[in-house]
Amino acid sequence: MLLLWGLTISLVSCEKNEEEPKDEVAQMIEEVRNITQSYTLHSNGVAAGWATDLSGCVAHPTEGGMGHHFGRLEYIDGRINHLEPQVLLYAPDANGTMELLGVEYLIPFAIHSEDKEPPTLFGQNYHKNQQIEMWALHLWSEKENPNGMFYDWNPDVSCQ
Repeated sequence: MLLLWGLTISLVSCEKNEEEPKDEVAQMIEEVRNITQSYTLHSNGVAAGWATDLSGCVAHPTEGGMGHHFGRLEYIDGRINHLEPQVLLYAPDANGTMELLGVEYLIPFAIHSEDKEPPTLFGQNYHKNQQIEMWALHLWSEKENPNGMFYDWNPDVSCQ
């Protein structure tokens, strides 16, 4: 818009604007990728605090896997912050090197009761994981999941 002699004139540009605002969720996911970029090396993730293997390698007989859940225990306190995931997901690649797959967000039922409305992040509801008594939300930020970025099981992940 341009104000000229008291008249408001709209200006239209034919140039592509590379600075157009991104969708909020896409921006948040990009921020997660930026903060986890230095954790592609498993040893860096461990050194930064994601040091406790909460699960061993988790796989489902027909749906795929989740990999190892390396937790940062002090973050499992009810916080909902996309930049502070409680878990980094890793699985061994073909060479046996631990590959960063994504992150998981956890909230214990003891903090956010299972009979309450689910917490949300990225416009997604966390789901109940009765086995570990927590609300959970996966984000496959590094390894594409054909079933969707927030689906628990990834058919392209194996514990073999």
